[in-house]
Amino acid sequence: MPRLLHFIALLWNLTQSFSFISRGKDGNQRHISPLRSSVTPSLAKSRYTTKEPLQCVIRSVKQVGSNGFDREFYHIVIDSMGKYAYTDGEYCGIIPPGISEKTNRRHTPRSYSLAPLLDGDGDDTSCFSICVRTTICKDDSPHSSSMKGICSTFLSRSEPGTPVSVTGPFGKNLTLSPDDLHNNLIFVATGTGISPFRGFLRTLEKKSKNKDPNSLGRILLFFGVQNYSTYIYRSELEKYVDLFNGRFMIIPCFSRHSVASERGYVQDNILKSKDLIASMAETSKDKKCSIFICGRKGMEVPVREALSTAFGNLPNRDSLLNNIKIEVYQ
Repeated sequence: MPRLLHFIALLWNLTQSFSFISRGKDGNQRHISPLRSSVTPSLAKSRYTTKEPLQCVIRSVKQVGSNGFDREFYHIVIDSMGKYAYTDGEYCGIIPPGISEKTNRRHTPRSYSLAPLLDGDGDDTSCFSICVRTTICKDDSPHSSSMKGICSTFLSRSEPGTPVSVTGPFGKNLTLSPDDLHNNLIFVATGTGISPFRGFLRTLEKKSKNKDPNSLGRILLFFGVQNYSTYIYRSELEKYVDLFNGRFMIIPCFSRHSVASERGYVQDNILKSKDLIASMAETSKDKKCSIFICGRKGMEVPVREALSTAFGNLPNRDSLLNNIKIEVYQ
């Protein structure tokens, strides 16, 4: 038995040195960078598999954003009957109904970040939410369009009461550690990548109520969207600006703003805010800085490069870059 335990521990240590690939938001590959910082082990809970998924029910579907052309966002509330425990920052798998035309088998799960309910959803602890982006493809007919993505289409067009098969929860790279709760926090999100940060802010709000609010660090969110019509969860995010009494700041990054001078990607706004970032990243006895990134895979390299520039000659620059917690998808 001691040899068996030693072998299991060895395998666990080996797995921590690799990157992982899982399925993306709509079936594409999802790249998860290796974990470089300590994360508290998750509480004992069930993990549901493709062979044995948890049967849940869709409680509600609400459109929360649209660019009016080829992109829509939906807030989906799913009722697990209290059987799906997760940690903020983890993600679930949703198995779309039907058979794949390519494999002639059941569809593979599509991954979606887990998030808490909105205030208007009620306070049912048996439910969780996900955010879905659908891509609308215009057909030849000027009045015709179709939606791309089997699972996203299924979810966004579902009625309340629709059964849904859920796997997971998965992912430990993007969860808050106990140390993170006391640090300055820099969040970088694009699109549906805002989901885990909604959970983080809810957790930090509870912490500020239960403990000395001054124990919280400063929180800075860069949120990349196309324009105000796709600025999803805006009212909820702005609520936290007031709740945290000046400790939380949002920098929306509009890639398609109608005013040219206001346009920019998250990396552009990081460079514009490099003095602010450097002030948050400086290590002191009381505060350190934790950085989280979630969004499309194409953002990873430019965001890292922008942060590297913003950190300048800080003595802890390499440590900050090496300990970024990141989850990106295609």
